[in-house]
Amino acid sequence: MTKRSIAFLVMLILFSLFTPLDTVEASTKEGVVTASTLNIREKPTALSPKVGSLSRGDKVTVVSTNGQWHQIRYRTLSGYVHQDYISFSQSSSSNDISIYVNNEKLQLPISHVPTVDNSILLPFRVISEALGVQVRWNQQKQQVWAQDQGTEILFTLGQSETLINNRSVLVNPAPRAIEQSTVIPLRFFAETFGADVKWNQQAQEVRITREVHSDSGAGEESPSSTMKGTVARADTLNVRSGPDTSHSSVGRLTSGQTVDVKSFDDRWAKITFNGRDAYVHSYYLDLYQNGVQKRLLGQPKVTKVGDVTTLSWPKIGGVVNTSHQESGTLRTITTNAAEMPLVTSSVNGMSQISAVNQSAGKGMSFRVADGYQASISHTTAELIVTVSPVRQGGSLSGKKIVIDPGHGGSDPGAVGNGLQEKEIALDVAQRAEKLLLAAGAHVIMTRDTDVYPTLSDRVKVANDAKADLFISIHANAATATSANGTETYWDATYASAGSEKLAHSIHSHLIDKLGTRDRGVKTAGFQVIKQARMPSVLLELAFISNSQDAAKLKTDSFRQRSAEAILEGVVDYYK
Repeated sequence: MTKRSIAFLVMLILFSLFTPLDTVEASTKEGVVTASTLNIREKPTALSPKVGSLSRGDKVTVVSTNGQWHQIRYRTLSGYVHQDYISFSQSSSSNDISIYVNNEKLQLPISHVPTVDNSILLPFRVISEALGVQVRWNQQKQQVWAQDQGTEILFTLGQSETLINNRSVLVNPAPRAIEQSTVIPLRFFAETFGADVKWNQQAQEVRITREVHSDSGAGEESPSSTMKGTVARADTLNVRSGPDTSHSSVGRLTSGQTVDVKSFDDRWAKITFNGRDAYVHSYYLDLYQNGVQKRLLGQPKVTKVGDVTTLSWPKIGGVVNTSHQESGTLRTITTNAAEMPLVTSSVNGMSQISAVNQSAGKGMSFRVADGYQASISHTTAELIVTVSPVRQGGSLSGKKIVIDPGHGGSDPGAVGNGLQEKEIALDVAQRAEKLLLAAGAHVIMTRDTDVYPTLSDRVKVANDAKADLFISIHANAATATSANGTETYWDATYASAGSEKLAHSIHSHLIDKLGTRDRGVKTAGFQVIKQARMPSVLLELAFISNSQDAAKLKTDSFRQRSAEAILEGVVDYYK
């Protein structure tokens, strides 16, 4: 079983144990606010009037849950807050839940096994060391470092962002301290260390096992026999110390040069260069095994945001083409790759998943279950399938919206005053995603981590999905540090009237909620809004290069208000 399939199995187990009803009435419980500023709403919707606000660390009483909203009491205030910003620590006795690692029962250093946001949290050190993982603690920085063969992990208490081999991933709930022990979600051990995790509900047991690894390294796919890579589509190719453009260059290969490929890490090929391990991007290699050219699709990565599931297959080696057909509820994907790894665990909204072998190529077919919708996108880097429930009754029910966080990966965008544009864009986009989902929209992200899709890829995601709207999120910069404020762009090439209307609708809400200087709605031929075939806008929230705007961009409250303005602007657009 692959690590990603193990990870998804664990997630299914946890979700089956803790599936909330649409409305839950229960005995009151205490929760803690995790956002720097959290608005209390009169009703369980982001469009409802604000009746108060909370700060990070405030303790509230939760009296019921309605969908994604908690009804709370705080001092003299009562109302609704979004569940994503309330943390619980519901415990059960350590005697109720037993933890076994490789069939050995562990003595836990905590008196209870907590659950937070419907995830079981387990002590990181005791389980990691039982799996043979090296662990070190940095008291001053409140950081945990761990190393397991080819995998290096670094996380900070209270922060969701975790570095795995210097690549940023989000761990939710965030690692935290319980009784002087660092605890982390159970699924982390499957996703990161390739452990097999089984839950026995009747016995109240968690059993974690792991087989002996090969030397190919965690998370890598190893060729079954020696594979050769010949440099193509580039005159020179950077060789890097790790599988990401953030790693330093250790040399270069030239067009036509051939190297031995040892394994793959996502889209990066691990090679031997000057006697040591190094990495090159597989897109610039033509791959050959036993003299036969190989095009590969990697194992699917499964990501869940709420009840939305995204599956992505990395395209490895040369030009890997994918396409799909739709017939009623049937979706058929074909590729020129040698194989297409199937999803091995069940996915909500997908049924009858099976392999296909057609004249057009190998691939996969599935049916979209009743009450669900699916979109399929084909980019240079990935094949992406997004599945979500059809939400009835929401103000945006049935609307398909693509959110594009600008820049990413090796492209930080504007940089200044301690900020990077790519981080701001992704944070605001993820906040907007949650709000739009809650309003019933089918949301597709062009990126949900720190990676760089090309401009053409971003447009292709929207056009392939036949999206209703495309919204690209950015932060501005200028040589003159006095430049400040908010501006919104649209282009007249496609859907001119809709783009102009959407731009004015979102912009007016941004100005109302952010209190920034109004720089107006403008036209410009930015590629992403020029080539998207649906109403499209590009938002410049504020100026990183201006110290006052930058101070606002650093705050959770400004980013949350930006997301709320996007939601409100989209809702008004459809009125």
